[in-house]
Amino acid sequence: MIVRAGVLVVAAFAGVAHAATLKVGAVAWPPGYGNPYLAIAQATSHSRAMVFDPLIKVGHDGKLKPALALSWEPLPPNIWRFHLRPNVVFSNGEPFDAHAVKAVVDWLKSPASIGQLMSAEMANVVEARVVDPLTIDLITAQVDAVLPKRLTVVMMTPPKAWAARGVEGFTLNPVGTGAYVMKDWGQASGRTVIEANPTSWRKPKQIDRVEIYPMREQIRRLQALTSGQVDLTQAIGPEDMEAMKEQGYTVFVEPEGTVMGMFLRNIGNEGKPLNDVRVRQALNYAVNKDEIATAMLRGTSKAAGQGAIPGIFGYDPEIKPYPFDPARAKQLLAEAGYPNGFKIAARLQPAGALDAISIYQKVAADLAAVGIELELRQVMPNDWVRMYATGEWDGADAVTGNWNASAFADTIRGLEMYACRRSGTFFCDREADRLIDLSNSELDDAKREKLLQAAMRRFHDVAPSLFLVNYATIVAHRPHVKNVTLGPAGFSFEDMEIAD
Repeated sequence: MIVRAGVLVVAAFAGVAHAATLKVGAVAWPPGYGNPYLAIAQATSHSRAMVFDPLIKVGHDGKLKPALALSWEPLPPNIWRFHLRPNVVFSNGEPFDAHAVKAVVDWLKSPASIGQLMSAEMANVVEARVVDPLTIDLITAQVDAVLPKRLTVVMMTPPKAWAARGVEGFTLNPVGTGAYVMKDWGQASGRTVIEANPTSWRKPKQIDRVEIYPMREQIRRLQALTSGQVDLTQAIGPEDMEAMKEQGYTVFVEPEGTVMGMFLRNIGNEGKPLNDVRVRQALNYAVNKDEIATAMLRGTSKAAGQGAIPGIFGYDPEIKPYPFDPARAKQLLAEAGYPNGFKIAARLQPAGALDAISIYQKVAADLAAVGIELELRQVMPNDWVRMYATGEWDGADAVTGNWNASAFADTIRGLEMYACRRSGTFFCDREADRLIDLSNSELDDAKREKLLQAAMRRFHDVAPSLFLVNYATIVAHRPHVKNVTLGPAGFSFEDMEIAD
């Protein structure tokens, strides 16, 4: 063994042992804890992805893979049929079958699900119809080319436990079909514990216990790794990458299909500056996104001009980021009638792997240079979800928000956040909506991709968002941890191994 700079590094390993505990540093507890329908956040969703299963999952190549559904196909005119995996049970013993799927869909379609982000994924579903115990049809109002992808974020829950415990009770005591079961959220200890689910259809290769330590500060996650408190952590600072590599740790950057930004309202704020497209464009010209990507994030991210990155279905390589051009920003503000600038209030939800607070402080400084005073006020994650779902922004003109295409590797999820018809919508552009609707009903992938790219170009031009940079998380781990991957749903602990 080698001691280097105070860090113990294992130089060689004889093999892989049986049954092991993995200790992980995470950014925070997941929003909503064990409620799988409230929100998705890759940086905090590890336990969610391990306890629950969707019908379909997104592979690391961005392609759809079987999960609780083995296959699926569209039936004319507007039905998707799903063939379910047999002999699957929830960890409490309830059977997983078509009736369980129907119960989930029915609840997400009910008034009880108001305020749950996942209910939006079922907006086009009008009925879940059981064909037989292992076959279910989802009937949609219109042809829905995206429904299989939407289902990748809709986790299956046991009907009896969900009904008996209610949302609040289930949140603390979740039950799923996944590789692990929840043992302790660690609200008192600061350590979430999940253990291998003996009845799961996807049992872990080796890791039978995972301890997750939520630590919001980057320095705490780094110290936890170097002190031996954890074996693996995410979201270390880009400034620490080289030092960690030199000390023998394995370090890699995982680009996310999520673009950091700020929602700019043109609904519910009539007569205010952000209603004018020239003002929204001016904000994009005023912020030096390249400096954020290269100086603040050390090249681990790139400036963005659309809500996706290469590799995401619907990404348009012809769209370029708004260049940093303060003079152009001032010109547009003057043309819109604001030569002396103005003040806008924004709500900041700093969740995620990046140092969001510092980045948005940089945004505020750049905007101030062209006369725009940005007032930033932090809000809690659950308050952000409420504002997004209801459209009640507590007097704010803008809210920090991401274009999340990573969830199912498709630009549509980010695009639909800006749709006119969305419940609680804050932005409306009829031409973009037309393109979104056409893409949703187009079953030919090549044609659908062109429609999505056209929608991305339209949104770039009408600027419903301040586009910043794509998210990327930096993972560091001790070299004895093998098969480490970080996907749209978080870490896959079931595939990892710890060498002797």
